Amino acid sequence: MSAEVQAGKTGSRWKLSLDTWAVLVAFLLALLVRTGVFKHISW
Repeated sequence: MSAEVQAGKTGSRWKLSLDTWAVLVAFLLALLVRTGVFKHISW
C-alpha cells in the first residue's frame, strides 16, 4: 500500500465536518435550554 492510503486509514474517527459540529452544538444548547439549565441564549 502507498503511504497516502495508510495515512487515510490511521486518521482520527472524530473528524467531522464543521457543519456537523455546528448542528451538534446547536442541539446541545437547545437541550440545555429545554431542561432549564439556561433561561435564554442571546444569539
